[in-house]
Amino acid sequence: MDRIYRTGLVFLMLVLFSCGSGTAQKSISLDPEDFEKKQMQKADAILLDVRTTEEFWERHLKGAVNIDIRSSDFNSRVGRMDKSSPVYVYCLSGGRSAAAAQILVDMGFEEVYEMNGGISRWLAENRPVEIGNFNPNQGMTQTELQSLIQAAKDSVVLVDYNAAWCAPCKKMKAFMPNLIQDCGGRLKVIYVDYDHNPQLVAAMKVSSVPALMLFQGGIEKKRYSGFVSQEELKSSILPLLKP
Repeated sequence: MDRIYRTGLVFLMLVLFSCGSGTAQKSISLDPEDFEKKQMQKADAILLDVRTTEEFWERHLKGAVNIDIRSSDFNSRVGRMDKSSPVYVYCLSGGRSAAAAQILVDMGFEEVYEMNGGISRWLAENRPVEIGNFNPNQGMTQTELQSLIQAAKDSVVLVDYNAAWCAPCKKMKAFMPNLIQDCGGRLKVIYVDYDHNPQLVAAMKVSSVPALMLFQGGIEKKRYSGFVSQEELKSSILPLLKP
């Protein structure tokens, strides 16, 4: 009996030790040089700038997408990114990127890296950045979009609202050339960047991406929210192409 008790006690201790020895997943902090090298080695890497839109367009790393960590929809937007892709996060000096990295880890992203010292240290080491004069309050107007739709009067027009950080958007964009071919070249696709056209997406009542709108003869025929398969889109478009 005593032997059974000791055996059971040892087993219990092993279980407790096993459960307690696991370590929580954490992001990895990298110096700018290692941050750049590692990010360039990954074809599916997501480079995420979590500063404000104004800061981003003053200067940013090439290829970065901007989602402000202080925006109310930060969690929902990053939540639509591919969690299996490595994410490289930076901000001005490291504070916001550290907070963002922890959010990503908590959401289940498999690889999260943050840049130690942020873009300030990047610039101090004379590393290259892109400088833009984009006005975040401007972009394509509703009138300009309607003009593009009307100009394609002999085709069905698909307006695709997307974002660089949106994984489902990328999946749909990949099959668009095949969809156009399936439609005999009579499908025109207009891509609208959700982040760069705030006035337009508000006017068209688009609240999330991916979002798709089908137009025939300048009139909206159907609207989708979320991922839509190539076959489902094809089944909606082909009837509109009939004379």
